[in-house]
Amino acid sequence: MIHKKLLFFIYRKIAKIYILIFGRKKMQFFNDLILSLSLKGKGYMNYGTFKETGEKFFINLIKEEINLSLDIGANVGDYTKMLLSDTKSKVVSFEPLPKAFEELEKIKSNFQNRLEIHNVAIGIKDEVLDLSYGTEKSAKASLMPNLEKLSFIKNENNKKISVQVRQLDYFANYFKDKTIDFIKIDTEGFEYEVLKGSKNILETHKPKFIQIEFNWHQLIKQQTLYSLSELINFSDVFKILPHGNKLIHIDPFRPENNIYHLSNYVFIRKDISNKYKA
Repeated sequence: MIHKKLLFFIYRKIAKIYILIFGRKKMQFFNDLILSLSLKGKGYMNYGTFKETGEKFFINLIKEEINLSLDIGANVGDYTKMLLSDTKSKVVSFEPLPKAFEELEKIKSNFQNRLEIHNVAIGIKDEVLDLSYGTEKSAKASLMPNLEKLSFIKNENNKKISVQVRQLDYFANYFKDKTIDFIKIDTEGFEYEVLKGSKNILETHKPKFIQIEFNWHQLIKQQTLYSLSELINFSDVFKILPHGNKLIHIDPFRPENNIYHLSNYVFIRKDISNKYKA
């Protein structure tokens, strides 16, 4: 207790000096630089290869615990391939963009017994929606409208195609004699809808791990990490760190964990989460 009080006292003293020097307008460029570097180190702006994002290390961490995995928003199947090559898990992948789905078909030809693929989007209800995209295999394709507000997209998603959307619960009978261990969701802002449409699946299977991308899309939709975590209330929340071989346990209610700048979170079922907190 004394140790914590001493650290807080030292922090306050340092903070006063720092603000005195760097709290001025002409010094904000320095603060922006420090902030940007800190965000990168804490797992924000987290893009690149799976090694750079830490996702490959994460999969290696859980590979012995997953026997059936879902890749929702699989695109051309890079994550699907990683699961198939780095684990013994069977995989079910979902991708609505036709040309991207053709790449999944090529992967399936090499993994006939371990991979199932579906040319549909997963969402909150069964319906047909417009998918906005740029290139025919774009990883930025999204069911969200008005994405031109995002600087990394602008007018890139200038094409539309109507796609079939299904609830994950639509596939409940297919999974009724199986156990889903891991779900990866990368749907460019449609993560909340995916989870809402998976209520029965989540309640029945209670997957060990659910990975979700959190980015600018959620800011536009006024969603928080906390609102997402309420849909997976049987799990604790962890962040995947870049280049890290461990996860960091976080509180989704705290504001510093709700930074809308491309980060990957993992929801780990509470009965097994303690082993990942060390």
